[in-house]
Amino acid sequence: MSSRLTPYELILEPLEDTAFPAIRAEAEQRGSDTRRRDQFLLLGAVGATLKDIVPDDAPAESIDEYGELLYQGYQFWTFGRRLYVLTEPVTERLTQPVFDVGTWQLAAPPSCYLQFPYQRLWARVSAESPFEPVDGCFVVVDDTEPVPQGGAHTRTQLVLGFRADRPGLSLVSYRTDLNPHSSAQYANTPWREEGPAFSNAIAGGELKGYRTLATTSELEALVLRIFFYLDTHTRALVPEEGSTAEGETRLAHVIVGE
Repeated sequence: MSSRLTPYELILEPLEDTAFPAIRAEAEQRGSDTRRRDQFLLLGAVGATLKDIVPDDAPAESIDEYGELLYQGYQFWTFGRRLYVLTEPVTERLTQPVFDVGTWQLAAPPSCYLQFPYQRLWARVSAESPFEPVDGCFVVVDDTEPVPQGGAHTRTQLVLGFRADRPGLSLVSYRTDLNPHSSAQYANTPWREEGPAFSNAIAGGELKGYRTLATTSELEALVLRIFFYLDTHTRALVPEEGSTAEGETRLAHVIVGE
């Protein structure tokens, strides 16, 4: 199994040569902590980079999402570009309405990208918007910021409607503070007002095996379940080099399977 082209490769990887090193150099000079999103966004090099990557016709309300995308991409680069590709069986298992993680306590990489099977999960940016396929999500887990009860500060950014032949994408961001000792209560049974968690909400989608993310509770639970799986099923993680047709280089990734 191979990973698809990721939004990091298409949009953010070109920043590795100049922009990301410039951000790191300025942060070191100013004593800024780039793990802290507020300090990261105040850097001059970050502002200059955003001007380059935000489309001229982007609506004003999207600027914050691009700032989050740049922040997530920088963390992804800083912490080793960890890409996890979930197989169909694992995705099916982790999107059941109820999933028991037992007494597991939150353990997660500081930054990663989780890629789901093609057109298996769907979500939308608002209740008025159409559903779009979820490519995956960037996740940052940071314990350097003060969090009540010694927990972790987490940020997740869903990437919707992403295709290599499409000029744009849709982004949905969510942040929360989690106490590692109470992870199970958020992972086991996520909330949805109508229907079971993760159930299909697209007309005819059940015939194609679609599942939908309709609430932030579902998104939070799914990310926690994936981290639980990564932490407790190490034999199911198969590293693969980013491979290649002739002359093509891809991100190295880990297959998350059974």
